[in-house]
Amino acid sequence: MIKITEYTISQFDFDLINHIKRLRVEKKISQEQLSTGMGLVRSFVGNVENINESHKYATRHLTLLAKAFGFKNISDLMRFPTPQYDKIKVIVKQTMNESGTKALSSEVVKIEPLK
Repeated sequence: MIKITEYTISQFDFDLINHIKRLRVEKKISQEQLSTGMGLVRSFVGNVENINESHKYATRHLTLLAKAFGFKNISDLMRFPTPQYDKIKVIVKQTMNESGTKALSSEVVKIEPLK
């Protein structure tokens, strides 16, 4: 079963989440390891990286992330392009289990700016 879902999110939040995920994967750090390295519950980063959840990184998390990755300055953590848009619509295709209650996989298929 395939399910298409649209999410509205700030492009900054979307880009930051994906930037942190790229850093985490490059450094071979699991979601749980990063969460606990930030001093948070083990599921925190997994919830943030899951597009179906409403969790986002807050300003206070930037310091925790920088420390967990070993950066001396928050600016080193934030090295990614300035977002072009304020809000975006993210369209996600999910493959669901037979009963339609659990997403087996998710894929972003389109991103559109909101005006």
